[in-house]
Amino acid sequence: MEKFIVFTSGAQNFAIPITDVEKIIMMEDPTRIPDTSSYLLGAIPYSDRLLPIVDLSERLFKQLTPLTPKTKVIVAEWKELKIGLVVDDVLAVNNFEEIPADEAEAAEEMRGAAKYVRALFKTEAGIILVLDVDALFSTENEKELIELINK
Repeated sequence: MEKFIVFTSGAQNFAIPITDVEKIIMMEDPTRIPDTSSYLLGAIPYSDRLLPIVDLSERLFKQLTPLTPKTKVIVAEWKELKIGLVVDDVLAVNNFEEIPADEAEAAEEMRGAAKYVRALFKTEAGIILVLDVDALFSTENEKELIELINK
């Protein structure tokens, strides 16, 4: 059994393994960076580096996340670096069993369309998609984030 952070983004429930999450912080205004991808809202100082702030809903659904008192930033491990994922709300920390074979096949089919979906869980509240944070960006977009982090 593995623990996951469950959250909403773009009216969809998602999860990230808790081992990929450093912390959850309140949304703050990032410093905008000109000529970057639309989902890259900017950066904030974090520890001794810049933390790129990525609007997950904009990245996945091409819709900006509305800023509310519930809006959070999940500081996640990404390619051995850290990024901030803006989400509508963090719902819970849940334990999920390994997925049954038929669900694993459905997740594999979904991975063909969206390589960043690692698995899916059926719950009473609906389907939760498990994200592979490392697979969220194309190679070109990865370079953009790495350059920003290393400035």
